[in-house]
Amino acid sequence: MTVLLVVLTVLVFLAIDIAVIGARDKKRSSAVGAQPVGLALPVRIPEGIYFARTHTWMSLFPSGRMRLGVDDFVGRLLDTPSISYLKEPHQHVQKGEPILLLKDGGHTLTVRAPMDGEILDRNVKLTEEPNRLKESLFTDGWAYTIVPARHSDIKQLLLGEETRRWLVGEFSRLRDVFAQEKGANDLLPALLQDGGPPLQGALKYVLPEAWERFERAFLRDTV
Repeated sequence: MTVLLVVLTVLVFLAIDIAVIGARDKKRSSAVGAQPVGLALPVRIPEGIYFARTHTWMSLFPSGRMRLGVDDFVGRLLDTPSISYLKEPHQHVQKGEPILLLKDGGHTLTVRAPMDGEILDRNVKLTEEPNRLKESLFTDGWAYTIVPARHSDIKQLLLGEETRRWLVGEFSRLRDVFAQEKGANDLLPALLQDGGPPLQGALKYVLPEAWERFERAFLRDTV
């Protein structure tokens, strides 16, 4: 009888150990699964900066004003762009309305407003020194200061991990756009680093039709 109790006790503790180990392994697996996968992106995504699906970024001030600029996804695809403003201070803009022209190598991209609002100011130095778009994007590389028409619209913007996951999908879609180019098999190595992110200034290698496809696919918020 004593031997039987000892055996049962050992079995009970063994079962508890197995359950604890299993739960711990499951927790570890869940934690690993929750980690960002494939999010080593060649673009800057500062904490606290909002992003819109028009590939613009917005920085919120305590006063409710927001600074707006073009994100790194677009900036890295251009070589030596010039920047033209389409809006003046004190003008109202609507979501999806053209606000900037980016010209590079005879091609043009139109950047659109991520939300309704009023233009307060614009960064003249950005047109004089367009390299700020690459070198100091989130400090001196802003384009406009605006006041949102509805601050509730900020909830529609992307922030933090949500931005990172969205951009992973954008880089995947970009590869598909490049793959539609004529002679894509020969062209892709010149556009993508080891089959991954695009090279700096990659759009200069593609035909005008690809610029049009890129603008339709990436610079218009259809959500």
